[in-house]
Amino acid sequence: MEILHIPDSERHAFDALIPAGSTTSVRLGTLGPSGTSSEYIAQSMANSFGGSGEFRIILESTYEKCLDSLAGGQVDLALVAHAYPNINSFYMNPLLEPAILFRGNTPEYGLATRPDFEFSEELLSSETVVSHPAPVPLLKYHFDQPVRLATATSTSQAAHDVANGQYNIAITNEKAMREHRLKFVYKFSHIPMTWTVFSRKVHK
Repeated sequence: MEILHIPDSERHAFDALIPAGSTTSVRLGTLGPSGTSSEYIAQSMANSFGGSGEFRIILESTYEKCLDSLAGGQVDLALVAHAYPNINSFYMNPLLEPAILFRGNTPEYGLATRPDFEFSEELLSSETVVSHPAPVPLLKYHFDQPVRLATATSTSQAAHDVANGQYNIAITNEKAMREHRLKFVYKFSHIPMTWTVFSRKVHK
C-alpha cells in the first residue's frame, strides 16, 4: 500500500519553499515519542522529498510544543495530523501558514497488550483502555459497549504506558506496538489521514 499521496501541486509548493538540491538541513517537527504515526509519516515524507535537502525529524511530546518550536524558530516545519482536535491553533497563529497538504496512511491500528496478558472482549467492561484522543472513536465502531478510557499524549505513549504496567490495554499503531514489544489482540485498520505541513510566514 502506498503510504503518501502528494499531489504535484503540493510538491511544487514544497520545492518553492525548499528548492531541490538544497544542502540545507530541514528541521521537521512533529509529535513523538518514537513510534507515533506522525513520526512514521514524517519519515515517509523525508524519503519522498529526499532531493530537497536533508531532513532532521524532531519529535516533541505534544503538538502544542510543535507549534511553539515552529513559531520560535527551533524547527523549520511542523507536520500535523488533521485528526489533532486543536489544529486550528496552527492555522490561527499569525506567525505560521500552511505550506503543503497531503494524504498519508498511518500504520495499522489495534488494541495492544503485553504478551503475557490474557485478553477477552469482556474485559473492556472492566479494564481501562489508554489512548491518544484521536483514535478513540474506533472503539465505538468496533465494540458495542462503553469503555473506560485514560488519555495519553500519543499512540506511542499509550503503548509505553501498557509496556510499563500502568495499564493493560492500549489503542496504538503497529510501529509503537512492535517498539514496545506488545501484541495486537484486536486489529482495526490503517487510517487514511490528511496532514498539513506548516511553516513560518516569510515577511517581505
